[in-house]
This record gives sequence, structure tokens and C-alpha cells, in this order.
Amino acid sequence: MEKDKYIVVVEHYDKQLSKAVNEKMAEGYEPHGNVVIAFDSAGVIKYYVQVMMLKADG
Repeated sequence: MEKDKYIVVVEHYDKQLSKAVNEKMAEGYEPHGNVVIAFDSAGVIKYYVQVMMLKADG
């Protein structure tokens, strides 16, 4: 099965995001851009988001 070239990692907590990003890096992905923090209407952090791209072969 071919891997997606572009993925988005979404977690509720920063430590979970860090773990998930490290796991994806071990699979050949690289973080792309900054971490985005999504807030709810009360201003409470809802999600941490990291875009990742599959490393180009070569």
C-alpha cells in the first residue's frame, strides 16, 4: 500500500502530538510548517495540529 504524501496529525494534548509526530517521522514523514493550535469558543485549547509531508526519495 502506498503512503499518502500529505497527512495531518491532530491530537488533544501537546504531549500526544509530540509522540504522534515522532512516530510519523520514524515512518518517513517530516513536519511541514508550524504547529497550529485550535481553540473552542471559550478560548480553551481544543486541538494541536501538525501538517506532515512524506520525504522525497532520493
